[in-house]
Amino acid sequence: MACPGQAAASDCQGAVQLYEIEVFDFLSYEHVHLPFNEGYLRVLRAAYPGDRISFRGVREHIERLAAHTTDLANIKFLPCKSFETPFGVSHHNPVAGRWAARQCLNVVAKATAGRRIRLTALLGFNASLLGVMSHGWPGLRSAPLHMILHGQLGEAMVWRSRNPLIRAADFISQLRRPLPRSARIVALELGVKETIVEVAPTISPAVVTLEHPILRSEWAHHSPAMGTGRLKIGFVGHARRVKGFEVFVQLASSCSREDIEFHAIGHSSPETDHLDTTALARRPSKIPLPREEYVQALGQLDLVCLPVDGRAYESTGSGTVSDAVAALKPMIVFRNRTMEAIFARYGAIGWLVDNRDDLFALVRTFDPTEFARQRSIWIDNLKAIRKARSPEALAKSYAL
Repeated sequence: MACPGQAAASDCQGAVQLYEIEVFDFLSYEHVHLPFNEGYLRVLRAAYPGDRISFRGVREHIERLAAHTTDLANIKFLPCKSFETPFGVSHHNPVAGRWAARQCLNVVAKATAGRRIRLTALLGFNASLLGVMSHGWPGLRSAPLHMILHGQLGEAMVWRSRNPLIRAADFISQLRRPLPRSARIVALELGVKETIVEVAPTISPAVVTLEHPILRSEWAHHSPAMGTGRLKIGFVGHARRVKGFEVFVQLASSCSREDIEFHAIGHSSPETDHLDTTALARRPSKIPLPREEYVQALGQLDLVCLPVDGRAYESTGSGTVSDAVAALKPMIVFRNRTMEAIFARYGAIGWLVDNRDDLFALVRTFDPTEFARQRSIWIDNLKAIRKARSPEALAKSYAL
């Protein structure tokens, strides 16, 4: 037991007692959230250089993650079962969802029992995990629990079930319930906390912001020069409707110009496979792109266009925004709270447009000379964001 008031992990006789950090990801598989999870581990390692860290997730995911973090000392990767409902029932079903979440809670309880835990982190959570962890955590530990918010709230803001039983147990309903004093929800973008507080005002003290880490390994080594020939405007990420892919396809079809071409860098989606994509110079891949190929393709763009539904964006830290920042690519983005917060802190990094019509008008009247004039300013601001979101910089404010 540590001496009273002593911050260092040592006992009264001076013997070192290391703290441990337990990290769990029950929702990611294979390559999903791989860059963020690597970035998060690097933040933890920089914030707590002497602590032992354990990361638990599905085997194929942790194998990929371990291969990207061989330079980090004292991190152990352990396989565990994912969040899985019985008989393939939807995770929106509150009975099946809570059953699956309790299995995850059992994994957490077993891993943290009898250990000197500094922090437990849950990398992503749905409604059932939020409800079960919030209820079960006080009985497990007094150490902090950090629950990383990915896209679940954004999806909940766009659609909620009309079924009253499902709605009463969905993500927004769970978010409005009290959290234990040791639990924190971690937002991954500026402005997201304000959106969460609008939905659930009482949990404001429990929301902290960790700007989405950007890996140094994926930084552009030099300021990218504008490509020769036609200007390349690209949609980046999963080609889903909520991410604005349908709007991007309409943009390419309606705003055809000899000096502009449109590229889709990422994975196709059944939601949008029916769209006519003949106006695109590059179409979404039918299979997930290897990360290296994705980063290389992103580097060939001049502008990134993200016509994402504002309600979803204000609730979600976007990995595609982080990818564009890492590659020093100016953006055209629908105006929303998160992007306005980024512009306010770091300066403009492209264009904010109010709606679909404004986006189409901007591209139809696009002035390459004006873009070239603004581009160097935007790239300087992108560099500032990239530096501030390196794991080493983020660790200074994230440390407890």
